[in-house]
Amino acid sequence: MIKKKSMLSFFIGICIVSSLLIYSCSNSKLGPNEVKDQHGKIISLIPEPDQSPTKQTEIKSNVSLLKDNGELNVSGWARYPFFQVDESKIKADPKRYKRWEHYTFYNEKFGGAITVTDIGNLAMGSIELLDFATGKAIFSKTELVRPGDIFFPTNTADPIEFKKGDQFIRITKLKGKRIIEYSILGDSSSEFIKGNFELIEKAPEALAVITPFSESAFFYEYKMPSLLCKGSITYNNITYEFNDKSYAVLDWGRGTWPEKNKWLWAAGAGLVQGEVLSLNLGYGFGTPDKATENGIVYKGKVHKLDKVIWKYDVTDYKKPWKFTSNEGRLELEFTPVYVLSSDIDLAGMVGFLKQLYQNFSFTEILDLLKTEAYLNKAFGHYNGYVILDNGTKLEVKDLAGFVEQMYQQW
Repeated sequence: MIKKKSMLSFFIGICIVSSLLIYSCSNSKLGPNEVKDQHGKIISLIPEPDQSPTKQTEIKSNVSLLKDNGELNVSGWARYPFFQVDESKIKADPKRYKRWEHYTFYNEKFGGAITVTDIGNLAMGSIELLDFATGKAIFSKTELVRPGDIFFPTNTADPIEFKKGDQFIRITKLKGKRIIEYSILGDSSSEFIKGNFELIEKAPEALAVITPFSESAFFYEYKMPSLLCKGSITYNNITYEFNDKSYAVLDWGRGTWPEKNKWLWAAGAGLVQGEVLSLNLGYGFGTPDKATENGIVYKGKVHKLDKVIWKYDVTDYKKPWKFTSNEGRLELEFTPVYVLSSDIDLAGMVGFLKQLYQNFSFTEILDLLKTEAYLNKAFGHYNGYVILDNGTKLEVKDLAGFVEQMYQQW
């Protein structure tokens, strides 16, 4: 049996060697479709969708997501979370089944995120707060627990709670709003990140989308971009307030994912002609031949879009990002004011060394060392126009929101 002390030394050694290997790889030749981005990271560009139209198949009533044999029973999109998940029908390796409830929140001064997730071999709760004026993170904390330690409901309306000792993230769903309460350990044992958010659902409709990877592998996402965010976060005896001009988006996901993935995701919200307009855009994974995740929400109603093509410069993520609909119904330019870059690889796992050491066996840690997550997420403003289902053209001016590019191995 490997002793804990030996295991710790071995793990640190692996991480040091990994750092050297990563440095060596960053100076290697580029492969097909590979580029070196702003941070010196070698990435494969996410292919743009072609301009050909696809039929957006709308599901209008409750339906079982899976057949008894584990294959997908349905693919498409809905205005409400009609898709019924029976996890007993999933035939994939449990490590491939990913579950999360994530909220990105933002206003003119601050942005951040709250996440509760279980990726099959690891579960966690996390919270972060970013200061746009200084360009720095006020805090970013992630607490790890074992897979299965968090109960995840199979529908979007039931509550969820992350708990680890005295720390918690508690999400309660009420009619027309969601309450998030949290208390997470800060940088010392006597320092906590505490607060609560009331997320008011400004639109009854949202985007529920089923994207297949294969006959039995899928991602079921429910994106709710029209959340008004009210509340506060207290950290280091400073309270950060969120008011009527603060918004949030829910990213609720259940799916059986392949090991390596990449995606683009964007959302935003604000007032247009005195009414809340929000949007959700994205692509990069699976086979979205019956539904994209693109849509505008205005006056409580979803206006579904087909494909949206992104143009952005990976050598400078703070340059404007451009978005164009293949139907001519959306043309936006996004101007970043803050860019968050996060790179979790083998060497980056050193930051979680103590938590891994406390919660996982040596064999489990070796498996977790394969986990990678490379994120570039920009907060800023959208300008341009969108066209609703009835042909009405709306000017979008300084609409707050974010864009993100993610590369994942899990």
